[in-house]
Amino acid sequence: MVQLMSLNVERSGHLNRFVPFVRQFAPDVLCLQELMESDVPAIIAGTGFSHAHFAAMARNSDRPGETPFGVGIFSHTPLQNPMTAVYAGGGDGATVLDRRTPEARVATTRYVVASATLQFDGFALSLATTHFPWTDNGQPSDFQFVALDRLIALVTSRPIVLSGDFNAPRGGPVFDRLATHLADNIPGDVMTTIDPVLHRAGALELVVDGLFTSPHYQASDVALHQGLSDHQAVTATIGPA
Repeated sequence: MVQLMSLNVERSGHLNRFVPFVRQFAPDVLCLQELMESDVPAIIAGTGFSHAHFAAMARNSDRPGETPFGVGIFSHTPLQNPMTAVYAGGGDGATVLDRRTPEARVATTRYVVASATLQFDGFALSLATTHFPWTDNGQPSDFQFVALDRLIALVTSRPIVLSGDFNAPRGGPVFDRLATHLADNIPGDVMTTIDPVLHRAGALELVVDGLFTSPHYQASDVALHQGLSDHQAVTATIGPA
């Protein structure tokens, strides 16, 4: 059995909150979204992970001199076949993000899946994480549906555990379409994965962070944790079905 944690860390703003939690919770594998490439060494040093895979999406428009942000996987176990797959958007991962219009945002951000396979106690864990395209107020867009179809094609062709910030609320057509292909493991009584204190918009009742599994895996002890970033962390125990 494998202890998994996934969290949108909101770039560098919450290192002092989530790194001590990771060290105490001691997951076997950690998936992060909105991760700054420059923070990877500090996270490794602070948590004790020895293996990491980072996939760049874009650079911050307000701080163009910074390293790219993206998604990442950290593990104590060697990452086999670490891969970065682009399923939507533009840019090369180092392009400066242009937030002026939705079209400009899409053109300057490449939406990626970071994935790897890990060997644990006789079973192989195929793991992936992503930060799905954002829309205003969580309303679905045509671009999200195109991106979703490409994401589904990438991750459902093999056994997979998929975590991430999906920027599309449960109960809406984007999240629920994904849940027809992979099992949604966020407990049904969870009303939000947004942190009610640390998120700039306050207490939003939106389940936008997900933990999905193919039939090859089962997730148990799924829990949410506040006070670590502007999103809540998702933790779970993953094992073979």
